[in-house]
Amino acid sequence: MPPFEAESEFSMSLPYPHDRARARKEDGEQPFKDAREALGEAGATLNREAPSRDGFDKSESEEDRNARQEAETSERLGDIGDAVADERDPS
Repeated sequence: MPPFEAESEFSMSLPYPHDRARARKEDGEQPFKDAREALGEAGATLNREAPSRDGFDKSESEEDRNARQEAETSERLGDIGDAVADERDPS
């Protein structure tokens, strides 16, 4: 299949306003509504599946979160201390 025939199968991004206006005249509003709905569904799925930005579960209490962060911090500092000690004395 020549490349120009495949273009109709795959939608291309329309970076310029006049391209979007022309596409709306030619294709109507439905492709834009479908794309908007698909984007909204994809965003909702990502929000449900992704962890929160600060890396803790919303059901986790502040005290539990602080205890977990302190444990992680001391573990990381221990690892860093071991790495520094290994660099100074590789034996």
